[in-house]
Amino acid sequence: MEIEVLVATMNQKNLSKYYEMNLSTNTVFANQDDRFEYVEESILGKKVRMITTADRGVGKNRNNAIMQANSEICLFSDDDVKYVNDYDNLIINAFKNNPEADIILFNVPSTNIDRPTTLIKKSKRIRWYNSLRYGAVNIAIRTASLKRANVMFSLLFGGGAMYGAGEDSIFIIECLKKKLKVYTNQEIIGYVSQDTSSWFEGYNIKYFHDKGAWIANAFPKMKYIFAIYYSLKDKELVEMSPKKIYKIIVSGIKDFSERF
Repeated sequence: MEIEVLVATMNQKNLSKYYEMNLSTNTVFANQDDRFEYVEESILGKKVRMITTADRGVGKNRNNAIMQANSEICLFSDDDVKYVNDYDNLIINAFKNNPEADIILFNVPSTNIDRPTTLIKKSKRIRWYNSLRYGAVNIAIRTASLKRANVMFSLLFGGGAMYGAGEDSIFIIECLKKKLKVYTNQEIIGYVSQDTSSWFEGYNIKYFHDKGAWIANAFPKMKYIFAIYYSLKDKELVEMSPKKIYKIIVSGIKDFSERF
């Protein structure tokens, strides 16, 4: 069983990120820059590729990487992750110990105290109602399951897209809809710095508007219930009343529904 790390990145000129991220497995760098280029090298016996395109949008970038994947396990990644030395063995052992799992979500703690990630405390089955707290860097998936389900990342959500975030949770929801079995695992496979973001500019009007669009996409039949939920949940983040937050979220719901 082999791991292939699928890294979404930008403006890379060489493969130095392979060393910076402490990688030790097959890797595909999906790189967005102002050129088209394909680079392939063997590093310590591992196949390392960089596919550079002039496209924009994290969904396009991750999908480009998916189309190049050919190892048994895909691990989604960003270029600000640094992996622990034995990340490959931790992932392989988790899949061997849980043969029915199509996807396993691992711990990748944030080193930025202002942007913490979800801490996975135990292994458990994931359903739609507890699937919304995980990012792409948590996701390892059997490549055969991914291709059989034919799930890709949304081109409407995430950095560089029309709406600012949420492509990762939409991806997990789509996998669940396709009957893939998703589990968590408490092992730490790396750390993510999250020092910069291509989309997050604070809890402002755009943030809540885009949250509404995400809700309309992910939960069209329960969109107004989720609008109320997030209006109350996020009220401590901003100097806005829940009523105002609700109105902004609903404007995003209507915008998405009218467009798509």
